Amino acid sequence: MERRRRRALPLVLAFCAAAAVAPRAARAEAAAMRLTATTVEPHRALLPPPVYARVKAGQYVLPLVPVDAARFRANYTDRFWQASAANRGRFGIDAATGGLTEVASGAIPTRFFGLPFPDIDAKDPQAGAKVVHNYRARRMQMDGEVHRFDLSDVLENGEVLRTVSILLSQRYYLGTTAAPPPALPDNTESRQLAAALAPKDLEGIGVLTWRFNDWTTWDKVWAFLPTIRRVRQVRSSTRGDRVPGFEVQGDDADCYDNKTTYFTWTLVGPGEVIGPVGSDTPYARPLTDEPPTRRVMTLPYNNAVFETPGASGAGWFPLNNVYVRRPVWIVEGTPKDPYYEAGKVVLYVDRELYNGYYKLTYNKAGELYRTNFCGAAWGRSADGSFAAATALLMLGVNEKENRGTPAGRYTTQTFERGFPDDWFTAEHLGRLSVE
Repeated sequence: MERRRRRALPLVLAFCAAAAVAPRAARAEAAAMRLTATTVEPHRALLPPPVYARVKAGQYVLPLVPVDAARFRANYTDRFWQASAANRGRFGIDAATGGLTEVASGAIPTRFFGLPFPDIDAKDPQAGAKVVHNYRARRMQMDGEVHRFDLSDVLENGEVLRTVSILLSQRYYLGTTAAPPPALPDNTESRQLAAALAPKDLEGIGVLTWRFNDWTTWDKVWAFLPTIRRVRQVRSSTRGDRVPGFEVQGDDADCYDNKTTYFTWTLVGPGEVIGPVGSDTPYARPLTDEPPTRRVMTLPYNNAVFETPGASGAGWFPLNNVYVRRPVWIVEGTPKDPYYEAGKVVLYVDRELYNGYYKLTYNKAGELYRTNFCGAAWGRSADGSFAAATALLMLGVNEKENRGTPAGRYTTQTFERGFPDDWFTAEHLGRLSVE
């Protein structure tokens, strides 16, 4: 029982760690070019080395589609872009922690909307932290979300060792499209609640995370422990550990799903990359309004090689998402916690929309051991008043052990801002886990 508890707790902690395009049009886009073992060489410099190596070996095929820059930018609302432009000069970086500051007062912002740093100078010594603050801010405009997804541990030959189903919900209180609360509840910038739905030995295991709006406080995390059938507070640093039996960790959601101030960030430089989109189109899908507080998006399932009869390639590799060539910022992060599993991470972040494409993780000896593909899907309301991205693809590949874990790939995403007041509380976690 104790061994099961040790396995279950990091698993769920890892997931506390989310214009219409006709299918025919999406298929036409996807047919534009396919990077294969025989066609990839001219594009070698546009791929992270481990991705190039597996394409060259015939394990991955990347459908590359052209991107209309204006249409891609319209994945966010005009209001978001206007607010981003108005933020010019308003925000700065705390030199000691890398935290976000208001230039006028030096204080921690308690409300903002849009990208805090619409212009980034590659020569700025604080550019790395500014990129990551933008990266997190563009996600906050979703207000909140809830969806279900699976993750599977898959060998190269397609053998599936284990699959787990997860329910994930989260709510942002800062940087939101909806009007922010008069005061941040308990000074939290966001809260997350996750629970395992299957298999039976993990059913009911749940985790609650509160992330605070300051520069130094670590996340507060509670977990339901099945051995004592009680909710207890646990260490927040568990998010940096790989899930036993899987090739992902809590911080892998949306490429980097943690506080900016937990790492020291350095801008490696600007670049270009051919990176994954989590779906079959790079453009926003229509949302169905469900008043008063939710919007729903339906998505095609992004099946992997192991789920597709007759498919070839690495068993873990998703087949139904397209790739785009985009300008990126490449940033390197070094964890401040000496017990964090990784020695450093490298993120490839879109230079305009600030979504992530890849994360490379290195051990403390400087050796690459994991590659993450980070795909997003965008939804936009019919009246153009709301648009946001959701983290639809999270693929972790252990380059040393030759195993992969595809996660996300859900078919229904609900953007939600109307959770009950007690939803993100330890009391609710306790009720959810024993019901």
